[in-house]
Amino acid sequence: MSSSAVSVRYAHPQAVLWVVCLIALIAVAGIALPYPILAPLFAATALNDFNHWLGIAPEILLGIALAANPLGMLFGSATLGALSDHYGRRRVLALSLALAVAGYLGSAWALSAEWYPGFVLFRFLTGLCEGSVSICRAIAADLHPQIERTVAISWMNSALYAAWLVGPLLGGLTMHLGAHVPFLIAAAAMVPCLLLLYFLLPPDLTLQQHQPFWQQLRQHNSLNLVRVPLLRLVVAAQLLYTIGLNAFYEYYPLWLVEQQQFTGLQIGLITAVLCAVMTTVSAVGMARLGNRLPALRSAKIAAFGVALMLFLLPFTSGQLAWLWLVLCGIPNAMFSAWFQVYCTEHFGELGLGRVMGLLTLLMCTGNVIIALAGGVIALLGASWILWTGSVFIALAGLMLVREQRRAAGMA
Repeated sequence: MSSSAVSVRYAHPQAVLWVVCLIALIAVAGIALPYPILAPLFAATALNDFNHWLGIAPEILLGIALAANPLGMLFGSATLGALSDHYGRRRVLALSLALAVAGYLGSAWALSAEWYPGFVLFRFLTGLCEGSVSICRAIAADLHPQIERTVAISWMNSALYAAWLVGPLLGGLTMHLGAHVPFLIAAAAMVPCLLLLYFLLPPDLTLQQHQPFWQQLRQHNSLNLVRVPLLRLVVAAQLLYTIGLNAFYEYYPLWLVEQQQFTGLQIGLITAVLCAVMTTVSAVGMARLGNRLPALRSAKIAAFGVALMLFLLPFTSGQLAWLWLVLCGIPNAMFSAWFQVYCTEHFGELGLGRVMGLLTLLMCTGNVIIALAGGVIALLGASWILWTGSVFIALAGLMLVREQRRAAGMA
């Protein structure tokens, strides 16, 4: 029996929610942290052992370095949340945070030493531990009924949206002190989180069975849920939606340059506003009003709303393009909250850690798929990749229509 199967009451639920939101923010910010740091290092005219390792082209080395962290997070998402269902939230989260600190410190050291293989290895390790986002999401769901589930999940989502702004800002504002400094700051930020978890989270229950770890890993991972018939439509909806959404996230800057002649400063500004809008909608709007509407039906409507807005985006121009792009974040924030609430309410008996790990795993998978295919589609023009994203999100909405019928048939 997993330790999470027993209902846990937290002494300070609001403090726990704030801490896990902070951990999730730092973890996801770690993905975007190197974006403003690494490009100048690899684009430098002077080649060195770091940006020209083994004579490999700097562009190839940059791609590998950027991919190492999300690839590690993909594997971490598949395992850490599910393991926390069995071994306990505090036990697994504390270990992953401690290793994340080591990963950030190792990344800083490898940058200072100009040791490229070590940097990639430590970035992968950090990403693996940042799969703990699924544990944070599970803890947020665990807080129900002390904190209403829609409120907790909305606050968690707002932290994740803010992370995509915090990461590049931290990297860009501190890299003049040295490329390794932002990684040291990220490591330092993890330490108080680790201490707070020790005092705020109740001790995990003593395990009643002592199977080998590798056997536990095979049995308790989120990948196993993909084969559960009950989750077939939910898995399809999450994967399709994240493919479409990442088509938007990754390629709207290209569209802004191609069609709107935006400068880098303008793209940075509109990205900041978009993140702020999604953070506000999730933390304020969804936290207060999200529980007043049925989660699945509302998620379905929000998905079709995102698809429609994304389809129309290439037809806008000028100041309307600014406004329309930012407004795309509103139904997206709504979908994310309602969809996660539905999954936790209806499939929580499978293990909240496993379920949240599955959603994060599918998000990372969708990111990889569109990153590989998007470059080819974008050869037709940036508008085509946005329309492709719209189609995938609409397909996700259709999966939710089928899921609504299935759930109604079982009622």
